[in-house]
Amino acid sequence: MKKLIYIFVLILPLAVAAQKKEAKVAFSGYKGNYIFNLFKPASAAHPDGEVVGFRLDRKLATEANWQTIQTFASPSNYNELASTIEDGKRKAYEYNAENAYTINDVWPVYQKTFRYDSLSVYLTQQHLAIGFKVLLVDTTANLSNHYQYRVVQLKRDGSEYGKYVSQPVSQNLGALAINKPKAHKREVMGGVFRLSFAAKAGAEVPQALLIRRKAEGDKDFKRIELLYSIEQLRDSIFYSITDDNARADALYQYTVTPVNRFGGGAKVVSDTLSVNSISQKMLIPKAFVAVTDSVKKQINLSWGFIKPELISMVKIYRSESYEEGYSYLTSTNKAFFEDKSIIPGKKYYYYLIISDQLGRSSERSTKVYALIQNAEKPNAPLYVEVMKTERGNKISWQDYNLESRGYKIFRTNQLDGELVPIDTFVYLDRKLEGKYSFIDTTKNSGGLTGYAVVSETMSNVQSGFSKTVYLKEEAKTVNLSAPLLLDFQKDKKSVRIFWQQNARNTNVSGFNVYRKTGEKQYIKINKALVNSDRTTFTDSLTVNGQDLYYKITSVSISGKESEASNEIQADVLTMVYPPSSVKCSFNADKSAVELFWQPSQSEISGYEIYRFTRGSEPVKIGSSKGQANFVDRGFEKDKINYYYVISLAHNGNTSVPSNQTFLSLK
Repeated sequence: MKKLIYIFVLILPLAVAAQKKEAKVAFSGYKGNYIFNLFKPASAAHPDGEVVGFRLDRKLATEANWQTIQTFASPSNYNELASTIEDGKRKAYEYNAENAYTINDVWPVYQKTFRYDSLSVYLTQQHLAIGFKVLLVDTTANLSNHYQYRVVQLKRDGSEYGKYVSQPVSQNLGALAINKPKAHKREVMGGVFRLSFAAKAGAEVPQALLIRRKAEGDKDFKRIELLYSIEQLRDSIFYSITDDNARADALYQYTVTPVNRFGGGAKVVSDTLSVNSISQKMLIPKAFVAVTDSVKKQINLSWGFIKPELISMVKIYRSESYEEGYSYLTSTNKAFFEDKSIIPGKKYYYYLIISDQLGRSSERSTKVYALIQNAEKPNAPLYVEVMKTERGNKISWQDYNLESRGYKIFRTNQLDGELVPIDTFVYLDRKLEGKYSFIDTTKNSGGLTGYAVVSETMSNVQSGFSKTVYLKEEAKTVNLSAPLLLDFQKDKKSVRIFWQQNARNTNVSGFNVYRKTGEKQYIKINKALVNSDRTTFTDSLTVNGQDLYYKITSVSISGKESEASNEIQADVLTMVYPPSSVKCSFNADKSAVELFWQPSQSEISGYEIYRFTRGSEPVKIGSSKGQANFVDRGFEKDKINYYYVISLAHNGNTSVPSNQTFLSLK
């Protein structure tokens, strides 16, 4: 558990004229109300002048009469101190035997003078402050009530000497003005859980954490004392905890509640973070099946897990081939999925990737497959056309059937003559987006030639004939010209280029795209011909700072390419590094703040310097054209001033902020 250091300020008895003034010396806590005894130690054996003891009184804030709840004196011998320290261990909000001071640490110091002058470092720990009666604990208080407390000095004859009264205290009055911590990060290393929560800074900074944990099978969350830290960075507060005492086969849930140093002031509870260190093999489904539903024309997938409570998300992948071609289909947190985007007659293969509550992914599950047949007759292809090309007669059509496997082409040499099938079966290429074509290379002696197309489903059911189209004369050959590259878009994983086709090109079958990296040669990057109705192409690659250039060519029906288009360069952003080791100090007369830093490792045009104070937004206060220093004469003298520096590249790009540095006149 984190060792929290607090400085207890010990003061002399209050003057008589100030005895009625209320002091902020009482605080709500986890185990009751905690009250500071601000008087010097006193007992019958070691009095403070006439004072030999003390009395703690309590009353409701709305009442006038006080009730004595404790009469006590400072420990005067070893046995008394040992007893009160043991009582302090039970009443302290945070006690950790590994780093706690013991009676053998403090008694040799205390017995010399029976004063607190040399005990300040020891009294920072709550169990010792309680043991020495510096910190009093009212465990009988109803924390929802508003109480006031009075500490009174007692003389030997029982009469009162000095006294002071606390301000009203309760759970509600002491609630911390903070924001709800949100789940930030979780890690598992060697069976040790490291969790963190983050929140926007509020009006107060919490001094401690109340950590609750619920293990698998527990009914409620229970408090657990773990190593933790509280860190404020700019306008955010980060709460981090470490748990090295967790079972490897269990799922745990954690919450944190920011509190004051006594465990009180709790107002908000954080998000719940779940974590486990279970092997990823436990995430693989123990059963995974695919069942066809021919009535609804869908494939029903279902699965099960050994520990379903560990599962966060199931990702489903599908392919039309067992070995390859799998692509992401969907995600679900259920134990089943209905795949309604299937084509009857086509076999589909599936596997699962599982993510647990930590976001870890499992190995690939076993593969399953299913097939649905459909006896319904499809519609005939539409918009059939034919034209003469250098390679032969090109027949093109459109098809809006969702279940097509491919097409058969029929030919005749006379008007309304008998249609005879061409031996070639044209398989569906879904990348052509509904427009298909076939080139008949048969040499004709001239005259009239007609064509019709029939579609065939995955269940081997054929449509009727399409409209028959005829070719009466040979089409003229048109020379191809290159398209015009217009623009590009890019992100970290791809570059997308755009072009415009020349309107005079009437026999274009598609396009080829070429790419050059740096000073290398151009290479063709499209595996299949880019369809002729497309005016864009996405180049999927990792953009890592190299210079990229593109050209494009038109391709005719006969396979001839045009000349290359104009060249376009895809400018790629390069990383700009911030300066390092930013430091600041006052000049000799403290009239200005001098900043220094190590230069950026990038080629830059200069730096921008920013300043802010707590609770305010950073403001640019100046710039430097390359010098690694800056002088600020406009800093706020009554506040802590924070600074950071940003590098500027020649192309206008900026780095992330450097490290922060700060200082104050106080």
